[in-house]
Amino acid sequence: MKRFECLKILSSMIDPKTIVVANIGPISREWNALRPSEANLLQVNLGLCAAVGLGISVSLPHRQVVILDGDGNLLLNLASLADMANQNLGNTIHVVLDNEAYEGGGGLRSATAGKADLSAIARGAGVAQSGTVTTLEEFESTVRRSLTGAGHHFIVAKVEKGSVPNLPTLTLDGKEAKYRFARYIESTEGVQILRPRYTHI
Repeated sequence: MKRFECLKILSSMIDPKTIVVANIGPISREWNALRPSEANLLQVNLGLCAAVGLGISVSLPHRQVVILDGDGNLLLNLASLADMANQNLGNTIHVVLDNEAYEGGGGLRSATAGKADLSAIARGAGVAQSGTVTTLEEFESTVRRSLTGAGHHFIVAKVEKGSVPNLPTLTLDGKEAKYRFARYIESTEGVQILRPRYTHI
């Protein structure tokens, strides 16, 4: 199962207003090619994707939030799963695209290439709706159920290493992505997040 095919399925199923948080690396680039949107918060640093998604989910409980994570990324901060479980989220789908490698760092094997089972870890942390899928059919049906049901859904999608050729270049860095997303939330939620800096002469 290829990561890009999973993302293509997901992009066809979610609402345009769904907030998507994606980690740094190939996932952000592939997702941006499929669903370019100001509702995307892309290029979130290693180990922080779940934590940032948690903050958004808690702050905006009326919005649907999808977190696009990687195995290596999540393994750097497994404590975030326990934090998420303790918040009893009602609006979050956490998808881990598990290729058993640190692809952005040259393809070194991650712990999930060995004995680590992220869906079991999530259940142990208290995320009851956790599971692993290995086919596109399983992925689609699991995402469909998750989109129609409230709660915190944790989906590990076992995917192959490698991306697809000829994707648009993602020129957005983490800082620019943050400001773009903040302005999107300001305009759609009617709140002020960014405040001007004043200089004294």
